[in-house]
Formats: sequence, C-alpha cells, structure tokens
Amino acid sequence: MALICGSGFMVTSHVLANPAQTVVDEKPDSAPAAAEIKSDDTIALILKRAKPNQLTKILPDNITIALILKLAKANPKAEGVEKGLTWVLRGAKPAQLKEISAILLTHYKDSKSLRTVAMSYGRMRQGGEAELKKIIEKAGDETVRQGATYYLAAKLVKNAETKADGLAMMKKLVATPGIDKSNPRLLSQAEGQIYVIEKLAIGCTAPDIVGKDEQGKEFKLSDYRGKAVLVDFWGIW
Repeated sequence: MALICGSGFMVTSHVLANPAQTVVDEKPDSAPAAAEIKSDDTIALILKRAKPNQLTKILPDNITIALILKLAKANPKAEGVEKGLTWVLRGAKPAQLKEISAILLTHYKDSKSLRTVAMSYGRMRQGGEAELKKIIEKAGDETVRQGATYYLAAKLVKNAETKADGLAMMKKLVATPGIDKSNPRLLSQAEGQIYVIEKLAIGCTAPDIVGKDEQGKEFKLSDYRGKAVLVDFWGIW
C-alpha cells in the first residue's frame, strides 16, 4: 500500500482487483513529500483539487513546470490542467511559455486564461511579438484578443522602425466599438499609452501647465517657452 498526502486530502492506493483504483480520504493540513510526487496521476489529483500551489511549495519551480507540462502534453483536457498551466506562467522560461501557449490555444482557445499568457509575453523585454499575433488570430474570446493587441502594440512603439505601426494599432484598439463597456480598464491603459507617445515622448512639445506662484499670481509653462526651465514635480501619497 502506497500513501500519498496532499493539502486537504489523502490518496491511498490499495492493491485490489483493479490496481488503478484509488480511494480519496479527507485529511486537512497535510502535504505530499517531494519524493511522493512521481506519477501523472498524483499531479492530476493535485490540480483537480485546484491547488497547483502545493507543487510550487514542495518542488523547485522548474520541476513543477516540467511536471505540469508533461501531464498537459499527455492529457491536455484533464481536470485542473488549464489552471495548472496558468499558475506556472510567471516562472516559465520563453521556450516553456511557448509550449504552454500552444497547448492553451489548441485546447482552450475560448478561455480567458489566455489573457495571462498575453500578459506574460507583454512583460518580456525582448521577443513575444509572433506569439502575441497567434493569440490575436486564434483566441476565441474578444477581450483576450484585445489584450494581446495592446501588448503587441506596446512592444512595437518601443522600436523606432515599428513605432508608427504600434501607434496605429493602439488607436484602432481604442476605436473598437463597445470596448468602453467590455474592457474599460484596457481602454484606459491604451489611451494613456497614446497620450504618452504623442505628448510626452522625447522631442514632443511639453503639455502646458498652469499654476500659481507664492503671491498667488497665475503663470503658465508656455510663458517660459524658449528658456531653460527646470520643472520639479513632487507629491505626498
């Protein structure tokens, strides 16, 4: 008899007429030891219980990601696999991220989990453009496609050669009918990006600022146009 424990449950394998039969008993505050996590069945059960963080607490991130990817490739529709893949995105290397993205786009293309995938590519300092384009083309959820479009445009505007394309993509996103209701937070981010690109980038004319001096007299930044001006911004939060 082999005993495998997990947070909130215990798996006891009995040698019965059917060797694959397992009995699941409730047992709180227990966790499997690293040596006990050997089979896909054990990992599947942990993911089924919606506790992929168990693995990351017991095993190094790289081993956890490898184990979940192995299970996902063998049985991509197993219960909990989608959540497990999404959970390990933050620690995935570019090659692993690409594998996770491919699995989710193939078997969960209508899922909002792909938002997290798009965000992961958006946070990469280099690369990710090709994968973001795949999400835009294949994802079934409109808000996921919008998110991927935003992250792709944000990458493009950072490159002088593709800046114009990125800005045009961002403006097209902002003009999407109904986005103010379906994705208001993303709309706000995109509008902010456009403002920064067009108004605050190096070489742009500084937006005018109106204030009052110590005597209460109003003045504008534009009053000093053509002169060297030091603007000191400060605040208390």
